[in-house]
Amino acid sequence: MTILKNSHIALVGLPGCGKSTIGRYLAKRWALPFVDVDAAIEEHIRCTIREFFAREGEPKFREIEQQVLAQLLSRPKKMVISTGGGAVLKPENRQQLIAHAQVVYLSASPHEIAKRLQRDTQRPLLQVDNPLQRLLDLHAVRDPFYKEVADFMVAGGGLSSTQVAQRVAMQVELGQHS
Repeated sequence: MTILKNSHIALVGLPGCGKSTIGRYLAKRWALPFVDVDAAIEEHIRCTIREFFAREGEPKFREIEQQVLAQLLSRPKKMVISTGGGAVLKPENRQQLIAHAQVVYLSASPHEIAKRLQRDTQRPLLQVDNPLQRLLDLHAVRDPFYKEVADFMVAGGGLSSTQVAQRVAMQVELGQHS
């Protein structure tokens, strides 16, 4: 089933909320390309985000993220895009998302995410002594931005990734017919 005649689908939410997993499911369901912005950034910078963060810092990373996201959103062929958790921090990114995508906020509690990511060593912002507190802090700052850009919000508490993906698909498909 191919949908989305006029916009990309972009997933936003905290690190570890399931954007990539759910994005792959949706892309397969709708026979659309899937792009993980973090993977596209790594291809662009030719190293891991973690290495880039350590070497160049977050402000430089956010500049690259803005360029990559704008380039993806400007493509005419529609796709499912998994954004980085902090993409909404830049006003330019929020404007691009609102203008060029149907945005789904995958809402998950910081407590659930912290449990899920206990052994994760790949997310630079969570490599701290207290990842739960870091997620609570990120949520406090980013939640208003996620809500600002979102066409839909889907909460994943207590659901499998497949169940969340099915809810997202249903919301988007219903939105296409209204």
